Amino acid sequence: MAPRKEAKAPKVEVDYSVLEKGQRIQAESDGTYYAAEVVIVSKSAKKAKAPVKVHFLGYDEEWDLWLGSESIRCKALKATETKAEEKPKKDKAPAKEKKGKGDDKKTSEKTRSARDPLEVEMGYWNTRGLGAIIRMILEYKGVKYTGTQYSSIESWFVEGKPKIMEKNPLANLPYVIAGDVCVCQSNAILGFLGTRLRLGGNNTPDRLKNEQLISEITDVWNDRMNLVYPFKQECRTEDEFKAKAEKTCDDPPFKKFEAWLEFYKTDYFVGSKPCTCDFHIWEQLDHNRLLAEKMGKPNILEKFPLCKAFYDRFRALESLQKYFESDDYKLNVNNPLGATYFTGL
Repeated sequence: MAPRKEAKAPKVEVDYSVLEKGQRIQAESDGTYYAAEVVIVSKSAKKAKAPVKVHFLGYDEEWDLWLGSESIRCKALKATETKAEEKPKKDKAPAKEKKGKGDDKKTSEKTRSARDPLEVEMGYWNTRGLGAIIRMILEYKGVKYTGTQYSSIESWFVEGKPKIMEKNPLANLPYVIAGDVCVCQSNAILGFLGTRLRLGGNNTPDRLKNEQLISEITDVWNDRMNLVYPFKQECRTEDEFKAKAEKTCDDPPFKKFEAWLEFYKTDYFVGSKPCTCDFHIWEQLDHNRLLAEKMGKPNILEKFPLCKAFYDRFRALESLQKYFESDDYKLNVNNPLGATYFTGL
């Protein structure tokens, strides 16, 4: 017996001829709509489902996509939508195809996940630390997110970590969960968010710059961890910490970043807008600024005028003002649970 066909909803026909090369539209990528323009409208039958090639404004051509009307927002295109004429029905209505249990649910979930904007659950200690970088990125892009802040050793290692290990054997803080994806390790999270939120660089050279800068600022972060936490065994006493902290304030670790801005002459470290590296660099500049303040030293930003201009420019970003006014920005810079010599407050 031949397989029975499932009854389908009426198709919608769209007149793509109303679109012209260079026309501005909103186009979807990974569930988020971006400013774009039409590159070409194909008449090929092979491109019938996605006949419009779009270019995302401000991005390299390698980001161009072929899209159909369901992924394009354009009033002119919407106005042409009409239901396709149905073919005359046969005397005998076709029986519906039998589906496996849960097939409808799986199909709808798959479609929904492909279209919905990014929603994130993130977890970190109730400090700024590496968590602040992620919080700022999500605020900057207007991502809907929930944050879990672990305030005790038990809350993470006994309660939180076992649950994350069910999703990712590398369970660690910070972590980010987006749908079925669970990412641990801060630099991997920056890579993930950079790709999903288009903050990783617009083209191959820019992405390479962003990755180099993340690696460089991670070295700065690691050195500061050795400075402020006694369990790192580099500063075993308060006196050792003070001696080393004074040297750090007198010779802050930002000469390379100042040289980078001088070399490329950009407002942010990769270009005219922030990438993921900028959030990390800004946070470390702020940490070291606070450390100098605690030690009674001059503002370290005065030693690096280009970094200071970047710091002020970033701090003034309108989309981050909600974060800077929130309790999250007022958290300890370093974790008192680690007996830190410097909390940042």
